[in-house]
Amino acid sequence: MARTIKKLLLASGETLINVPADRPTLISLGFSELRANELCEAAESDARLEEVITARRTLYMTQADPLFLEWQYDETPEKEKAWRDKVAEIKALYPLPDRI
Repeated sequence: MARTIKKLLLASGETLINVPADRPTLISLGFSELRANELCEAAESDARLEEVITARRTLYMTQADPLFLEWQYDETPEKEKAWRDKVAEIKALYPLPDRI
């Protein structure tokens, strides 16, 4: 899947949206090779973070939220523990990537 940079400010002051995170494209827009590499790495990092958040959100809705509702209904420590354990399991399964 091609990565994109959602919003990119050029030296001219012009703002571009959805620019391909592609080194030759960025260099042709006037960025140095070093800056183009930085932008591509940042786009890759942002994409990984978005993928993890999406995966977590899906599992929260399908697995953790029903357990939360059970706990809210029953109000027992066992139900609360089941819900919290599921949340911890999801977080361990999809850890957030390190942000530098």
